[in-house]
Amino acid sequence: MWLRRTITRKVAKSGQFTDFALEMCNALIYAKEDLVRKGVGRALKDLMRADRVRIKEYVRQLRKEGVSSTITLYAIKDLKGQERVEFLAGGEG
Repeated sequence: MWLRRTITRKVAKSGQFTDFALEMCNALIYAKEDLVRKGVGRALKDLMRADRVRIKEYVRQLRKEGVSSTITLYAIKDLKGQERVEFLAGGEG
């Protein structure tokens, strides 16, 4: 469990392997362990720093699919102010 969480975050943080990191996140989004879901959310947050538009759209789609709010809320942790409000309301923010 810890290994899956750590690897996902390290790959995301590098900013070099966005497609690979998204594949890893896809494989883990329905994990039963809360710690793994938190790791996926943090990986998405790290990815968003490098490719904000693409990852915001990905997280928006996850919300529509009903993926754990733990993942989506960790992913958007860096969104602030009006951007965060609009995102949570389902807008373009």
